[in-house]
Parts: sequence; structure tokens; C-alpha cells
Amino acid sequence: MPLTVTDAVTLTECPRDAFQGFVKFIPTDEKISYVNGLIKAGVRRIDFGSFVSPKAVPQMADTAAVFENHKHVPDLYLIAIVANLRGAEGLIACNRKWGHTGRKIAAAGFPMSVNETFQQRNTNKSLEEAWDELEKIVELCGKEKVEVVGYLSMAFGNPYGEMHEPKVTVDFARKLQKLGVSTVQLADTVGVATADQVAATFKAVREALPEMPLGVHLHAKPQTVRHKVMAALNAGCRTFDSAVGGIGGCPFAEDELVGNLDSIQLLTLLAERGLKTEYGVDDLLESAATAVKLQRKYSI
Repeated sequence: MPLTVTDAVTLTECPRDAFQGFVKFIPTDEKISYVNGLIKAGVRRIDFGSFVSPKAVPQMADTAAVFENHKHVPDLYLIAIVANLRGAEGLIACNRKWGHTGRKIAAAGFPMSVNETFQQRNTNKSLEEAWDELEKIVELCGKEKVEVVGYLSMAFGNPYGEMHEPKVTVDFARKLQKLGVSTVQLADTVGVATADQVAATFKAVREALPEMPLGVHLHAKPQTVRHKVMAALNAGCRTFDSAVGGIGGCPFAEDELVGNLDSIQLLTLLAERGLKTEYGVDDLLESAATAVKLQRKYSI
């Protein structure tokens, strides 16, 4: 049965994307405290870390430690980014080590760019190599009952002058579906997309893949959040990634980071539309205060 548009919205909080955008290394105990604060607030889908090379992303070197010390609750859905098979093996190793405690990383997120330039910059692989790697990751994760989320980077366009149109993103999404990913997230990696581009691309993918769980991972400046979110909602999107305070961003895209959707702004807009979420603005106020402190302490 094709997915239908409902009034319930699925939210993923992304401290991983926030942490990797900081200039200074955040101590592990502060990361653990922040993640546990989100869990205490009622957040149940969290993109918490990355199993990637510590040389490439030093901020993510302690992902295993953050996982080992998070507050376990039964309905928690944790996502960790992996860029290659070795990263997926690290994720699986954590699950095997701590599975007896009930802890589990539910999904591996793989960043697949719709253009060659960013795939090289983000994962140091060509698109051909990335597809081969992803096939191996899906096979391994399938055996371990770990889902794979396919993040389509630069889904709405790119700053490199490379050709782009919605059909390109549709073709990539189809290929992800064929490989067996559980969810596709369309990413505005550097925040360059217009509201019209968000709407057109999401609608095109939704129509082409009506049964595939589909969402957006948008980066946006505060003044463009409303336009992009409303465009996605009007196109039928009901799954969003965001980060409290809008902090973070991709360190491999451009010199100037464009932050994530601010969870507070997002929740406010969803409430305006009468859409249902598992938690609200008031639940995140403590996390928002902590995010401001982290930003002041470690972003410069």
C-alpha cells in the first residue's frame, strides 16, 4: 500500500550533525550528558554519532563511548553514520558487545551524494566505489537486523556547477530502494535549496517511490526555515531531521557552514499546522539551553 499523508510527523534529532560542526572537540562526558538530556526530554529517534575515521572527523572518535553510556529506554531508535564497510563493522561490534544490556544501534546511515564532487569530498570515494561499498553495508546490516538509512546528499542541487534536476535524485532514490535501504532522506547538505526546489524534488521522489519511507534532512539559515519546512510539508513530507539550536553542519561541503533546521523552530511550525509530534517545544528547553552553552564554548 502506498504511504498516505497523515497528521503525525516523525522527527529525528541530530546531535551528531551538531557535534561535527564544532571547531573544538567536545569532551565525551558532555556529549553523553547532552544525548541523555534529549532522551529524558522524550526524544526517541537520535542520530547520535559516526563510525568514521578519527583523522577525517575527530569529533566522532568517541562514538562508541557515547553509545555505551547513553540512557537505555526500550523504544529508542539510534542512528549512526558510516561511510564504508569498516564503519559498519564498528557499529555491529558495538551492538554485539552491548546487546545483552538491551542497547542497540537500530540503523546505519550512509551518505550517498547525487554528484561526484561531494561524494569524493565527503567519503573520499567515487560514486561507483560508494555504490559498491553500500551494497556490502546493506548485506552486513541485513544479517545483523540493522536497518540502513540512505542520505541523498545534495539532493536539491549543489554549489559546484554540476548539472542537477529532480530526475537525478529520483534515479538515485530508486537505486537505494533496489539495494534494500529502509528509508531515504533527501539532504540539502549546504542549505542552498530554495523552497520551490525542496517541494519539486520531494514530490518527484514521492510519486516515483510511493511505498518508500521518505523524509528530508534540511540545512537552512533561520530566515529560510519556514519557507523550506512549509514547502516540504505541502509536498507531503512527514519525516524531518533537525538539531536543537540549528547548530552543526557538514564540514566537507563549503567553508561556511549552514546549520541544521532548528528543532525549536520546526516544532513551532508543525504545531501551527496542527501536526502531531511525540514531544514539543517545552520538552526541549533544557536541551536548547545546553546547546547554546556548547556552541559558545566549543564553536570558536
